[in-house]
Amino acid sequence: MQAPTSPRRHSRAWLATAALTLALPAWASSGAPKAAADATYQRERAACTAMAPGEARTNCLRDLGAARQQSQRGGRAIAPTPEQLEHNALQRCQPHPPDERALCERMVRGEGSVSGSVSGGGLIRELVTQEPVITR
Repeated sequence: MQAPTSPRRHSRAWLATAALTLALPAWASSGAPKAAADATYQRERAACTAMAPGEARTNCLRDLGAARQQSQRGGRAIAPTPEQLEHNALQRCQPHPPDERALCERMVRGEGSVSGSVSGGGLIRELVTQEPVITR
């Protein structure tokens, strides 16, 4: 027969178990090790640089750098893929009327020209199209 245990011993064991249970998820979610985060960044950067030179490639690299900075500050740990970035840009075209939406989608995919800078106040995208003249 075992000797009875004191309530104090049970409460210490319970507190230790509770502390460990609460600490493990926080420890596990503290982020990937720096080497794994760097490997992910390099893989995503390679995907961006594999894109054709142009606005989409520039946007991909800029967004990847911003995501990396945010993850280093404790924000989102996973950078968006180039496909996700393009999908998001195409979603921003949805509120436009159908004819303007088609032009917006073409510019998202890299057609046209871009001038200005984000630090200078904004990017100006331009796509010149020709429309036939209808005479009556």
